[in-house]
Amino acid sequence: MIKLIGTDLDGTLLDSYSRISPENVESIRQAVASGLVYSACSGRTLYSVNKFFKNDLKVPGYKVVLNGAVVINPEGDRVINAPLSHDLIEEILKRSEFSNFKIVLDGLDYTQVYDPTRNWTTYFEGNSRHNLHASSINELREKNDDPNFDIYKICFSASPDRLPELQKKLESFTSLPVTISRSGNDYFEINAQDITKLSALQRISELESIPISQFMCFGDYGNDYDMIREVGYGVAMGNAIEKVKDVAWKVSKSNNENGVAVVIKQVLDGYFDGSAGKSDLDI
Repeated sequence: MIKLIGTDLDGTLLDSYSRISPENVESIRQAVASGLVYSACSGRTLYSVNKFFKNDLKVPGYKVVLNGAVVINPEGDRVINAPLSHDLIEEILKRSEFSNFKIVLDGLDYTQVYDPTRNWTTYFEGNSRHNLHASSINELREKNDDPNFDIYKICFSASPDRLPELQKKLESFTSLPVTISRSGNDYFEINAQDITKLSALQRISELESIPISQFMCFGDYGNDYDMIREVGYGVAMGNAIEKVKDVAWKVSKSNNENGVAVVIKQVLDGYFDGSAGKSDLDI
């Protein structure tokens, strides 16, 4: 029996225009009304995820943000708080100082963006007043020294022609106590060691006394991989990368075809109450 629904946002619950469709909204509202626990599971900041709860979903739920570095329970309490250490951030910045890659430091609600091309967007928020501009690596260091700005995630991106160079640089970080994931074709994210969406869900499992085997989670990209592989019902979107599809229990329709709503409707219609096998799904 499924007791928790978890959804990634970008490429999963959100369409290509970063909108939640009415069908997806209604399916999550119905799931919560039926007694299921809901969790958004995103690499976005808390500020960004809060907007979707307030403006669209309007349901209680867990907020797994910054790839699991912070988890907020339905009552608004922070039940996980795992920032990167000051020294670790300094080491990463030192190793990246002359590489001229775009670097984004993610705080809880604000990001600090350094981009040699002076394009201050982030992959999830575009241009925003919550994107603080840094003109140099030293300005990123100053933010790292700010006692009022915890940094939970460091993001790197590069133009397609420089991706091999960026990947080689990221390989040099694997000896550090970090978790590196890919959230887009040219976007990579670094969290503290053992911080993932899955680790956040494991904590929620403890808090709710719901085994991971009763979680259904939806995702599409590399930072969803462990989550989709390990929960009882991991659903890959039709637009997911092959690596995620390969470990998924089921592949749904794409994020532009309400793939989340399609499967949640089948959950609510009783496909998983023991009378229907996993192979009986009609996607």
